[in-house]
Amino acid sequence: MKVPEPLSLAFGSEFERLISDFITQENLLPPETTLGSNRFLARAVIPHILKLSQLFNREDKNQASSLPAYWKDSSNPQNLRLAYFLYFMPCNLFRMASIWAELSRLGFRWKPKTMRGIEFGAGPASGMCGIAAGEKFASVGAPPSANWALIEQDQAMLEMGARWAQVYTQTLGSTDWSTRTFHRKIDLNRGFLPKSAPDFNLWIMSYYLNELEITPQALAPLLLDAWDQHLEEDGLVILMEPALKLQSRKILELRKAILLEQKRRKRDDLLILLPCLGHQTCGALENPEDWCHEEVTWWRPPYLRKLDQLAGLDRKSLPFSYLVIHKTRRSREEVLPALKRAPENKRHRLVSPAHAEGRDLEFFTCGQDGKRRARLRTEQLIQRGDILLGSELRGDVNASRVEGKPEIIE
Repeated sequence: MKVPEPLSLAFGSEFERLISDFITQENLLPPETTLGSNRFLARAVIPHILKLSQLFNREDKNQASSLPAYWKDSSNPQNLRLAYFLYFMPCNLFRMASIWAELSRLGFRWKPKTMRGIEFGAGPASGMCGIAAGEKFASVGAPPSANWALIEQDQAMLEMGARWAQVYTQTLGSTDWSTRTFHRKIDLNRGFLPKSAPDFNLWIMSYYLNELEITPQALAPLLLDAWDQHLEEDGLVILMEPALKLQSRKILELRKAILLEQKRRKRDDLLILLPCLGHQTCGALENPEDWCHEEVTWWRPPYLRKLDQLAGLDRKSLPFSYLVIHKTRRSREEVLPALKRAPENKRHRLVSPAHAEGRDLEFFTCGQDGKRRARLRTEQLIQRGDILLGSELRGDVNASRVEGKPEIIE
């Protein structure tokens, strides 16, 4: 996945001023305090960032039990919301925008005449704002107006997120984007949405599935039921989760369960678009110690670099796992025309960094033939997420060579 330069540079000093003005208007800073106050940041913000980072990066279990408790029992919920908004919101916004840019890179074009989006676990609306940023800097031809439903169980964060979304989208020129807020916790025994809920054509869940105490196998039919009732034809679903092994494998298991459930229901209108280039068996799931994730780089806002320094963290690169599903009767080549230039069995995505081995570059690829370690002799710089078109692999899964000169979508 290669993020276009205008998007990677879109979070500089102007974005910082926008953030600073917003949190000042929200009264999240004490009087006479600025975003540049190291003393305030170190005492009131950094402890929450460190605690949240620890919770978000737990590799041994889900966040469903501990994270809500910390959020609810915090001694200073205002500073907790500020810490999350300043540090984690921009990162998640950029991740979502990067997924949108990947769709654009492969030629995806928005077909519906409207955009009706819904974001589950919206928090500060980072998903919605990520779509706005993606459309601004890597357009897929979405209409200028959009209606969004934001669902979140923390009311204060939900209301703050709706206000932030209005400010940010207008700054991007998306002046006709509106939001409706719904303060609720989803009861999966009743489904994701009531039957009376309207239809949507953009369905977003970012860092949401990880907080559900339900297996992917049980979740898949619930999602298909919801998409049957509330996802329009040519609608998109974007799921984004942490890059850790447990959480990443959960979304891979969900992909597998969705495909099996679709087959069981004898339907074929749900198309896995990204990051996979087909409905093949997931190569990463074959090894219980393996998983799959993407990683993007950006120019952090200046204040976020300062927070990284104070906290001893590093958000120059942002890993995540994701899945994009399209409800359509069209073929993958019609939806992503950049893939037309090679047959399905000769498309491979790099799923690891590439490193030099003599005169070759070595990396892991994923395609119709599963996950394989491969080498390619090329002078071109390639990286995780790039796609090889016309690639033919010779050898076994542990030692393959990419034959010929494949076209590289970077």
